[in-house]
Amino acid sequence: MRTRSVLWVLLLWLGLHASLFAKTQSPEEVSASRVVVLGIHGQISKKVLETVKQNISKVQGDPVPAGLIVLLDSPGGDGIAAMNIGRLLRQAHAHVFVTGQCASACIFILASGVIRGAPAYSIGIHRGRITISDSNAKILEEVDVSKNPAAQKMLQSFEANAAKYFAEMGMAPELFQTMQNHQSKGVYRLNSRQLTLFGLTGFESTYFEERVAFFEKLKRPYQMDRDELARRTAKVASRCAEFDRKHEEFIDCYKLVLRDPYLN
Repeated sequence: MRTRSVLWVLLLWLGLHASLFAKTQSPEEVSASRVVVLGIHGQISKKVLETVKQNISKVQGDPVPAGLIVLLDSPGGDGIAAMNIGRLLRQAHAHVFVTGQCASACIFILASGVIRGAPAYSIGIHRGRITISDSNAKILEEVDVSKNPAAQKMLQSFEANAAKYFAEMGMAPELFQTMQNHQSKGVYRLNSRQLTLFGLTGFESTYFEERVAFFEKLKRPYQMDRDELARRTAKVASRCAEFDRKHEEFIDCYKLVLRDPYLN
């Protein structure tokens, strides 16, 4: 069966929900605020990169729960395209959540989020590989770099870029080191402790401080301090995963998790 990349896009203008924000934002901020949701399912390819480029300009403002939400369920694909997507998402202050699996090149996209969430063992990593793929990033053949000097050089260049990218995104050096240690055909699944240690779940520090200041000034039920915001946000990926293809419902679920302190 031919595997295709699918990128679902929802642009939700805050019309019916405007009254929710009117109590905490000025009318100008409410009218300028909207939530964009991108769902990346399947292989990551240059086609997905182009779709992200086309939709990233629609992101304006950063309301509750976010200006841009990205939902991931991908086995991987084109690593270079994934890093380019990640840089676009970081600039747009994306909140990135894994709703299915996120393996191989997908972790470059997850790492880009200013807020990142993923359930334990949903993330699979391995050392970089050189492959021959079609336009949808479906692998047709894996190249044996030990027998191909040109491919070996390409792999070395890719790995150097990957290490720099993770540093740029604020990931711990242990993430790249752990990737390099797993050269088998499959992937190595990360537990919850590793996800936190490596930085694949958590927050970009400058952005998080800005969000803390924002939420401290809101009225209840969204008013909360740093610890409470971190605790509630950490639940979003697992609590709302069932709505990965129902974007408006995911937004509502995200809001519910933020405003309900009694959710376990």
